[in-house]
Amino acid sequence: MSRVAIVLTALGVALAGALAYHFANPREQTVVVTLQPGPPQPRVSLGEAGLDPQAIAEAVTYAAARNTRALVVGRGGHIVFEKYWDGTTIDTAVDPGFSPVLAAIAVGSALNDRLITSLDAPLSDYLPDGGGTQGTITLRELLAQDPAGMSVGDATDYLALVLERVTSQKYPTLLAERLWKPMEGGSIEFRVADNRQRPGGVSAGCCVRARIGDWMRIAELLANDGIFEGNQFTPPRYVHLMLRPAHKDSPRGYFTRVDGAFATQDVAWLEGHDKQRLWIVPSLRLTILRTGDSPASSQGWDESMIPDSIIRGTSGWQPRPVGEGVDPKKFAPH
Repeated sequence: MSRVAIVLTALGVALAGALAYHFANPREQTVVVTLQPGPPQPRVSLGEAGLDPQAIAEAVTYAAARNTRALVVGRGGHIVFEKYWDGTTIDTAVDPGFSPVLAAIAVGSALNDRLITSLDAPLSDYLPDGGGTQGTITLRELLAQDPAGMSVGDATDYLALVLERVTSQKYPTLLAERLWKPMEGGSIEFRVADNRQRPGGVSAGCCVRARIGDWMRIAELLANDGIFEGNQFTPPRYVHLMLRPAHKDSPRGYFTRVDGAFATQDVAWLEGHDKQRLWIVPSLRLTILRTGDSPASSQGWDESMIPDSIIRGTSGWQPRPVGEGVDPKKFAPH
């Protein structure tokens, strides 16, 4: 075989391999809304914010040993502490797995503008086909993840469909117009998903990528009853519903976690993949973001270690009274 033939054969094999890899591993299609970010949230020192440096140091030590790339603390609308690893910065775009809560906030925004009249309205009120077999399900039930057999992805996509109908905008556009632009956030990226409710639309329940600083903006909005830098994004007390049990003794609010034993009783958190977390403490106007990878199995994971270390070192924190949260009816009389 001639040298030319050998070269052509090798190129053919390489091309065939590349094509085979491409079709076996198709690149995910994304939609990017490009935005110019505004100034970051103002920064103040730990002392000005009323946080104990030793408490922060304990949280950093725990986080550093568990594949953390960013630990950011906010209080009262300010960034009060930042620690980054592996070249991460506050401008690094991440997908921590917090996407569903954006749908819940957007529903609150539509309520605020009276585009949605009631959380107890059924899907059939908003969808031209009546919502099909799911038409009797209410928006509140979707937010509470009540419908039997319905995944978070399905619930958020139904909510996204309602939002698209009432705003006459696609989901990436409405999130950008109703949340990101007023908050002066930067670019935000969505993943296109093949779903039954919105064929060809982006996923509302997965894979939203945004800057760490913009997730902290969302954190402040949640910690301050839907208000960010003076702008009211949701009706008063709507975020309070998001951050409390959807039903008595439920472990979840509206795409939030509200169970667990923490140093104060009003801790809610966003549970992302790889132990990525956003803890929210409204009573202290305190927010704590942890991004990174899953800790090594040998290191373990204590859900309360990072937030409790910081909560206990925050001014205004009061220990729970002895016996608080204990139901005496559970115990037999002596």
